[in-house]
Amino acid sequence: MTHKKAVANLAADSYDAICRRNPRHHVLKQYYRGPGVYTLRCGTASWGWKHIKARHGWNAAMDKKISAAFWSGQPNGRGGYSTYTATCPSKEKFRTIVGTPAGRNDLLTAYTVNTKALAAPC
Repeated sequence: MTHKKAVANLAADSYDAICRRNPRHHVLKQYYRGPGVYTLRCGTASWGWKHIKARHGWNAAMDKKISAAFWSGQPNGRGGYSTYTATCPSKEKFRTIVGTPAGRNDLLTAYTVNTKALAAPC
């Protein structure tokens, strides 16, 4: 196992251990957009870290994509932020959705968007 994979697995294992010991509303991490703060909580099978880990996978790359979406992404109309390709026309690459039973600025889910449809060139 490479060092990067070991570090990614360590983070996931650490979050897993933390969430086993704490309730679903426990804060694992915070992401920032200017003065705004978005919270990743342990969650459940349908929202938060447990949902993201089970449905979309959790590793250092996922964490970086979430951070980038919040920090520099565009509002996506789904209560979160997305990153887009630099092509013309641009395509959504990664999406976050915000708003959980625990709080309106909490991360519900995050995932890579699979867009196969071809759009007309600019």
